[in-house]
Amino acid sequence: MLSIGINTSKAKQELNLLKLGPRKRRRILRGAGRKVRRDSKTRIRSQKDLVGSHWQARSNGRKKRMLTKLGKHMQVHSNPNNAQVVFGNNNIGKIARVHQEGLSQEMTASEAARKYGTPDYKGSATRAQAVSLKEEGYKIRRNKGKGWKNPSIKWIMQNLERGQAGKILRIMRDEPNSKNKWTIALPERSFLGQNRGELVALKNYMLDEAFRLAA
Repeated sequence: MLSIGINTSKAKQELNLLKLGPRKRRRILRGAGRKVRRDSKTRIRSQKDLVGSHWQARSNGRKKRMLTKLGKHMQVHSNPNNAQVVFGNNNIGKIARVHQEGLSQEMTASEAARKYGTPDYKGSATRAQAVSLKEEGYKIRRNKGKGWKNPSIKWIMQNLERGQAGKILRIMRDEPNSKNKWTIALPERSFLGQNRGELVALKNYMLDEAFRLAA
């Protein structure tokens, strides 16, 4: 499960000095949590991490935006002393953590079939397969059989079937013909949290609200 606490230690000291009641403290912390949630959703929309860099692209070359459904599952939980941005659904929270921290994820054949459907092994090789083949050093005969050359990604996708590409990859990697379980290494794509500028803005917001409510 992934959750992030609101970094409010210094501001909370000021709140305590102002001796705000529990309801007012919770109101301020809830507002702070909503700001963190909004900033995190903005990062998902912009496809950028906490330092402002673009997320690593998909390995298969697809341009479709990533993690777009996570934002609607973010919730703010608050009390007079704390606020957190969490994912109400445990499975969604696990998925978010894998991407946030760049963890490895195990996938089984049955899970892959349920999530992506059964592949069309007679269809064209995918871009991800073509990239992997080039990384493994796959070569083809030159015209008239005079030596070998490195094929382009486009050539592989146009001339190899998905099943053929998969079989060649397994041979080159010395892997068994079929795998019931494999590990997918995902890059870190952080989105939940606060960067330096957001921390400053958050503290100023909390102090402004504290003085306003204490007046």
